[in-house]
Amino acid sequence: VLNQFIFNITPKLFFGDKKWYLYTNLNYRNFPDYYYGISANSTNLKQAYTAKIFSLNIQPQYALTKNIYLGCLLNVRFENALVDSTFNINKSKIEPYGFAGWQAYKQTSFGAVASYDSRDNQFYPTKGIFAKTMVSASISDFFSDYSAQEVTLDFRQYIPVYKSHILAWQALFSGVFSKSEIPFQLLPTLGGRDLMRGFRQGMYRENGMFLLQTEYRLPIYKRLKGAIFCSAGDVFNENAYLSGKLKIAYGAGLRYRLNDARVHLRFDLAKNNYGDKLQFYITATEAF
Repeated sequence: VLNQFIFNITPKLFFGDKKWYLYTNLNYRNFPDYYYGISANSTNLKQAYTAKIFSLNIQPQYALTKNIYLGCLLNVRFENALVDSTFNINKSKIEPYGFAGWQAYKQTSFGAVASYDSRDNQFYPTKGIFAKTMVSASISDFFSDYSAQEVTLDFRQYIPVYKSHILAWQALFSGVFSKSEIPFQLLPTLGGRDLMRGFRQGMYRENGMFLLQTEYRLPIYKRLKGAIFCSAGDVFNENAYLSGKLKIAYGAGLRYRLNDARVHLRFDLAKNNYGDKLQFYITATEAF
């Protein structure tokens, strides 16, 4: 329990008469986690480790029109995976997936970003569309220990249904590719509080990931709201595009509006079609 922490802030700033938009994410953590291998299927591997991470993501963007932004990105990451004696016991199980990521490494990516945003609010949209494309690359020995290319396509729509009832949906693709090994921490993974709630984050990871998730949001009483959600997706690589059993997650939750900016405290319960235990999440941001 001692010395375990996660520090994460995401400032989003408009300046220059709203001609410029700056997205920034700073993440610093020293937190225990598990490694389950690199696969779209369940494995018998469960290696405990402590992730020590410092990452900084900066995306300055210029408004070409009211809704269209174009810019560049810089992503810097330093990471070290601390293990105990069980690592040597599980070494033969880890070997088929490679050992990239188990030694301390640094990674610096440069790229471009383009986005379209017609949402009426960033925290809790009631209408509009958000679409974002990012491409980036890192080069070995150029502020990085590994070479890799990354592509992300993100599309979200918010449809007013009746009064304060909203239908929201998201389609997401993420891929990280290289001719050599890539640290497992950099590979896309589904699950967690935002991407396919109901699956444990890190349980399934591969070079590519796709998902589709929907959420129906409705008022309950004054500041209190509810949500019902469902999602489907999977991880894949160039040799196996489907695991054989599409991953599906579903659940429901409550929202409580904290301020007039529409920041909500979120509590979700979720389950999946793989028979895993019920998962719950508490956070102050929407999943998408």
